[in-house]
Amino acid sequence: MKRKDDEWFMVVPPNIPIVKCDLGDTAVEYLWKQIEKAKVKNKNANMYLAGNIKESLYLEDENNYFFENHLKYHCEKYVGDYSHAVAFRNTFSNVRTNKLVMQEFWVNFSEQTEFNPLHNHGGALSFVVWMKIPTKFQDQHDLPISKNTSNPAASDFMFTYTDILGSIQPMTWTMSPEVEGTLVLFPSVLGHQVYPFYNCNDERISISGNIYFDTDILRDDSGDIKFVSRETNDGGVPLRDNML
Repeated sequence: MKRKDDEWFMVVPPNIPIVKCDLGDTAVEYLWKQIEKAKVKNKNANMYLAGNIKESLYLEDENNYFFENHLKYHCEKYVGDYSHAVAFRNTFSNVRTNKLVMQEFWVNFSEQTEFNPLHNHGGALSFVVWMKIPTKFQDQHDLPISKNTSNPAASDFMFTYTDILGSIQPMTWTMSPEVEGTLVLFPSVLGHQVYPFYNCNDERISISGNIYFDTDILRDDSGDIKFVSRETNDGGVPLRDNML
């Protein structure tokens, strides 16, 4: 093919996505109701979590409402489309499934100077919902500790990952009231952290949860663990085509 001039193209290597959702009013109202109920039940979750914060309480998803109506479809689609990003096979079976359950669900209350160190979660997928953000990142980044640095981070939420060159890269979500009601869904093993905010006596409120593969799907009617092989997989259909 002949070309008069050079033609340049940007080729972007494939990567895994982070999914963002602006929750509707019905979902947000439900979550606020569950937060108020959690305050009454007062089931503390701090000792099981990484956060260096005032308080974390377990939430109840009554009748699996939030998972079934606001998470399930998009989580199952994610693990179906990006199975290489999540460990879809359990250690005791190689059966592939996109059937999921929400096993852990909690709310975080944090005050100024408190933080969440770099960590990841259990499960296949995790999510965060920012319910109340009392500060604006512009003000936080203008504080004396941040304004004269090349990387202001006060109050930020940050993912950390390695790029195709092996370098550690950040992906930052700046915090302000505008992000209230925003849900972010990501692979549970993805490292993330929350930097402290300052000069504000109000609390920040966020919700998190972990989505796991439903291991009940891995047993047959007799209770035996299923296992895919050329003998049991009806003609040797490749595992990638054996979505339950």
